[in-house]
Amino acid sequence: MTRYITRFAPSPTGNLHIGSARTALINYIFKSQYPNSKLYLRIEDTDKIRSTQEFKDNIISSLKWLGVKWDNEPQIQSLNINRHLEVAHNLLKNKKAYKCICTEGQLGIQRKKINTGEIKSKKICTSCETNNEIQSLDKGYVTRIKIPTSGKETLKDVIQGKVEVNNTEIDDFVLVRRDGTPTYMLSVVVDDHDLGVNFIIRGDDHLNNYFRQKFIYQHMDWEIPQYAHIPLIHGEDGTKLSKRHGAVNLIDLKNDGYLPSAIINNIILLGWSPKNQDNEIIEINNIISQFEIKNLSKSASIFSYKKLDYFNNYFLRLEHNIKFFEAYCESNSLLKGYLSSDKEKLFRVFNVYKKDISKYIEIVNFSEIYFSKHFSKSHDEKFPEDFNNIFSEFLELIININKWEYDNVSLKIKEFIKKNNIKFPVLGKPIRYLLTNNYNGPSITDIFMILGKSESIERLKRHSY
Repeated sequence: MTRYITRFAPSPTGNLHIGSARTALINYIFKSQYPNSKLYLRIEDTDKIRSTQEFKDNIISSLKWLGVKWDNEPQIQSLNINRHLEVAHNLLKNKKAYKCICTEGQLGIQRKKINTGEIKSKKICTSCETNNEIQSLDKGYVTRIKIPTSGKETLKDVIQGKVEVNNTEIDDFVLVRRDGTPTYMLSVVVDDHDLGVNFIIRGDDHLNNYFRQKFIYQHMDWEIPQYAHIPLIHGEDGTKLSKRHGAVNLIDLKNDGYLPSAIINNIILLGWSPKNQDNEIIEINNIISQFEIKNLSKSASIFSYKKLDYFNNYFLRLEHNIKFFEAYCESNSLLKGYLSSDKEKLFRVFNVYKKDISKYIEIVNFSEIYFSKHFSKSHDEKFPEDFNNIFSEFLELIININKWEYDNVSLKIKEFIKKNNIKFPVLGKPIRYLLTNNYNGPSITDIFMILGKSESIERLKRHSY
């Protein structure tokens, strides 16, 4: 069986985006399907102005939280610059690249001719390559790749299929800048080759880069990897997913209280669906056993927060995921206080309300009323006379319940309603309001269980009529 070497290579210029997380996840799933295959992580930090340690740390911690595992100490691209320049020097030496001293003004004129169609070739420099004096310079130049002026290139992409581009459409891009620093286009190819990467899974916004980067492989006589270019993710308005659509970074989704399983379930179904499955719920082990990268759609996928909420509600209700709730509470200052004050009560709140929430942060509002140290009923609230007539008897019933358990309390309430020949809302709505200052919400038995007997009685006794 083929041994694949894949890589995920984010730039630390921002927090890990949901689209990048999807690319990392698919790389991880793919390598997990083949014994002895590897996934390498590389931090592409050559953009020194925008790259930060904070973003690097975020990317690594977000990947770990999502459950994506890699097989190397993360490679830091900026530490490999000398190797990149060595390859550029080799290309110059073997006349596979050339020195260019064109000014921005000259390049601007050429670009204008290209953009208007005055010239058909995308070749940006037309004079430096054949100028021996320029090619003898020791400094003050950029290094450009040599591209054939005729013919065409073909990519057999695992997802996109056969893609062809005429060489006239490929520019003689810069390998090394005038200040002596390598460009992304050079660095990424050198690092991929040196890592032994033979299968590259990345976004289809890099599809055109294949036809440029392949010449570095070709000029260096290196084996060209296989490619799978994944369509981008769009918002529900059809535009590229961005902050205007909502939380798009993993750190934001984590802070809102989404679970890794829900995010994985959601993003893996963007452009792919498992066979012979009755529902859309699927966890990572089943994904790995069923996923086929060639079956990913070629078209952009729509990211739905409604769908993510559906998946998250499913996973947060699973008993074995309670550890994620506790971890979330530890990370939220308000919930951490409640956790410290009365962990069992907070868990009771969660277990009662979890069917109604899509993410953990929503528990904050539900919890507040149960942890209020200064709870009081609105003095302006008036209850119907038929409730007031039975309240004292009901309070006495609650006080005398010795076995404070759900089924017993629920039974006593039902017997009370039957004995007094009243409909449940006559009792239930005012009691719910007395306990929570809200006529709507969980059953009054659930509320009694959350508060416990002592606090429930204390709140009921505040009723005056």
